[in-house]
Amino acid sequence: MNPIVYAIPIFFLMILIEVITTIIRKKDYYRVNDAINSLSTGMLNVTTGVIFKLGIYTLIYNHAALFSFDGDTLWVWTLGFLLQDFFYYWNHRKGHEINLLWAAHSVHHQSEEYNLTTALRQTSTGFLFSWVFYLPMAIFGIPPHIFLTVSLFNLLYQYWVHTRHIPKLGWLELLFVTPSNHRVHHAKNRKYLDKNYGGVLIIWDRLFGTFIEEDESYEAIRYGTLKPLRSWNPVWANLHLYTEMFRDAIKTKSWKAKLTLWFRRTGYRPADVATPMKMPDIHIYENYNPEASKGLKVYSLIHFAILVLATTVFMAISHNTPYGFNTLWTIVLALNLICIGWLLEKHTGLIIVEAIRFVLSGATIFVSNGIWIDLIPGWTWQFIITSGTVSLLVLQTSGIAKPVSYREGNSARAAGS
Repeated sequence: MNPIVYAIPIFFLMILIEVITTIIRKKDYYRVNDAINSLSTGMLNVTTGVIFKLGIYTLIYNHAALFSFDGDTLWVWTLGFLLQDFFYYWNHRKGHEINLLWAAHSVHHQSEEYNLTTALRQTSTGFLFSWVFYLPMAIFGIPPHIFLTVSLFNLLYQYWVHTRHIPKLGWLELLFVTPSNHRVHHAKNRKYLDKNYGGVLIIWDRLFGTFIEEDESYEAIRYGTLKPLRSWNPVWANLHLYTEMFRDAIKTKSWKAKLTLWFRRTGYRPADVATPMKMPDIHIYENYNPEASKGLKVYSLIHFAILVLATTVFMAISHNTPYGFNTLWTIVLALNLICIGWLLEKHTGLIIVEAIRFVLSGATIFVSNGIWIDLIPGWTWQFIITSGTVSLLVLQTSGIAKPVSYREGNSARAAGS
């Protein structure tokens, strides 16, 4: 079973604790729409990971390893941890410095909030290139099970540093990635850009000149990307920069630019397509927060929670289910998440969107049971029919799907809601 399955309840328990702490401290660190979008990209990350397992590290290790180390000795595990963290630093750093790599990594930085849901906001396309950075470990001879374990530890460690509630931690700031120095990494303030790339250890940033300390006397940190996403569509969040580069490659008349723009410095666009990007004034941006009624937010949360449960079950069984089944349900999950994002940013056609979503999900169960017998419990039919009917009636009769008027929206904004 995928070990992430065991971590999911812990992730959400910690999110609940942080939400309660945020309410008690009367802070504004959470928004329903932003949190759902972050978690949606995380769900796409783990489910697409089921169908896009490359296994290149093991392949290289089996055929090109220079040394054969005992995978049960402490020093090999320690070396594996240090090497993985070192190469993670360079993977992460180049993910900010090269157009093609930033197109993948930018997903993690798109949230304009900074909380534990941001930690789960992960790319679904990073697997395409990140493996390259760890090939030296495979060639050197670090066993695959050690690489996979320390990589998982690195990923899980980074979860807790995505919070604004924990202050600086004294001497720990000298050695480890902490909430303070990772807040700096997510900042789009000019002073903090492209700093603090470490995964577990901050010593790599100190060694290679990319460390900067959080300055609490400086202006408040603003989160997100310099060019805001402004969408709650988790699939578009993963693809929009690739699409933009592809369009630039088509438009430019320079063959050199067509071939090299992918590997140029982040933000580069051909001169005959766009003028060089200037550092924008981040203070002119309002966070993307399209108006939605409280009822619609509650409705979206309930249905999103069902999708979270479905994703957890899918991850728990995916190692025993056929590849076709896993692919189909990954696609259907993505379409469901797109619809949830649509609910939170559109004001018309919501009933039609939901009707299509329920029909699509029901049809997928029908197809699954027709091809892969007994993989989907029979009661799911009744659940889809019942929940779909109730949901459409609620949307139709309660008025929660009606647009928030311009006046109501501005009143809510003025009140700080």
